[in-house]
Amino acid sequence: MRYTPKQSGSVGSAVIPFLKKYGIYIIALFLLFPYLYKYFKNMVESVKNTNLEAEQTRNSNENSRANPEIIKQKVRDIKIKYPKVSSSVMDGIVASAFKIADSFGVGVHDYSTFLGIKWFNPTDMTEDEKSAMKFLKKHTGTFSILEDVYYKTATKSRNLREDLIEYLSNEQYDELAKFYKSKGYNWL
Repeated sequence: MRYTPKQSGSVGSAVIPFLKKYGIYIIALFLLFPYLYKYFKNMVESVKNTNLEAEQTRNSNENSRANPEIIKQKVRDIKIKYPKVSSSVMDGIVASAFKIADSFGVGVHDYSTFLGIKWFNPTDMTEDEKSAMKFLKKHTGTFSILEDVYYKTATKSRNLREDLIEYLSNEQYDELAKFYKSKGYNWL
């Protein structure tokens, strides 16, 4: 009897039938994966943007009423968000945020408007940059809290950084930047 070695199952003999059977699916997966990934990523981003816009609209609507109870509740929520800030400092930040908003003429009031102009409060038609700068210089270490209060309570969802760029002149903006840098903080 002659000795013949058994045919052992090599890797090649198992891979080729597998690729013949499922190769088209593997190629399709590699071709479609980037498009599917991009689609789902855009879908998640769209949902986040929609939620952000809805939150901004809700905040603007609540602030446009100038209801003191709603504003007090929002201030309480902000105080809870920053527990290490003392109550007196937080009260100063809240007062400064409202004064800055009034200085820029974007504060929330219970005044009647006609054609987008607040006829019963002419001070809202002008900007007082000097007083706004005075209050901004007061809160060098707590600018992020001031920005949060400004957005959520003092205005109709306006961003403080964008308002500073819009309402301050270049010289005033540079002066604030130098002041913050001298105190050891980065400015915008």
